[in-house]
Amino acid sequence: MGKTQNIATALILVGGYGTRLRPLTYTVPKPLVPFVNKPILEHQICALAKAGVNQIILALNYYSDLIIEEVKVYENKYNIKIIYSKEEIVLGTGGPLALSSKYLNGNFYVLNSDVICDYPFVEMMNYHLNTKNEVTMLTTHVEDPSRYGIVVTHENSKKVKSFIEKPFNSEIKRINAGIYVFNESILKRIEIREVSLEREIFQEVVKDNLLGIYELNGFWNDIGQIKDYLNGQHSYLKKYNLENCDVTKNVVIGKNVTIGQNVQIENSTVFDNVTIGSNVIIKDSIIGWNSIIQDNVQIINGSVLGNSVNVSTDCILDSYLVNPNKIIKF
Repeated sequence: MGKTQNIATALILVGGYGTRLRPLTYTVPKPLVPFVNKPILEHQICALAKAGVNQIILALNYYSDLIIEEVKVYENKYNIKIIYSKEEIVLGTGGPLALSSKYLNGNFYVLNSDVICDYPFVEMMNYHLNTKNEVTMLTTHVEDPSRYGIVVTHENSKKVKSFIEKPFNSEIKRINAGIYVFNESILKRIEIREVSLEREIFQEVVKDNLLGIYELNGFWNDIGQIKDYLNGQHSYLKKYNLENCDVTKNVVIGKNVTIGQNVQIENSTVFDNVTIGSNVIIKDSIIGWNSIIQDNVQIINGSVLGNSVNVSTDCILDSYLVNPNKIIKF
């Protein structure tokens, strides 16, 4: 991947509550949830830095102090400047751009904070600069677009015609992938208030025929839900060969994890500082930080343990969501 020309800034929308990733997000905000042993946010910042971006604005709201503390080290690690833009009121997905407008010049990136993909930043920007688009939207194709809504383009064109929310049995599988390139002219359309890019601002840009798409040909995953998290992990592991990971069984093991005898782990993630006893089965589940799994335990079918959970001997957790600091006994 080369480096982007005429671009130095990106804004990442990190202010969401991450309710669909609870109980993990009771402990850390969604952007700091580990994905293959690295926070989701760090995956994005690393990719932006490789593309030549040297200034990143974090649009903050929920858990802002935790995010600031975590990303301080990224400035030196990735040789970038990080600016913190904190909302005093809820601003949606659009208002943060207006709040940060003094930093947004020329053409710049905007990212949702829960997207992991083969980030095509350089290619997308180069494409954008060769169009008259005010907004270029990254799109991808999924088997079931009903959760996302679909992006409809004009015939034989990459200009967006409309958006359809919650389509039923649509032949169109193209969705908004949550990454954009904006021209600074977009800022004239946005006020410092709660405003939605998707439902308000983009509708205006479409009417002016200034919203185009750049199609991603590669890995993409929205980490908004537990099922998506595990599916995304599997796709990621198939693509990259990483330490402490078992690609065939889709398993990621964090740091300082102790595992006993006769333990089966499949399609699961174990975060840092976890102790697992003997004769344990973990399938299709996530084990949060600092948890203790005692002997003869089964954790299966989308179970998620928050931080510092203690599961006693002989327990079976089937589709359980366990809040932090709980002791489970049956």
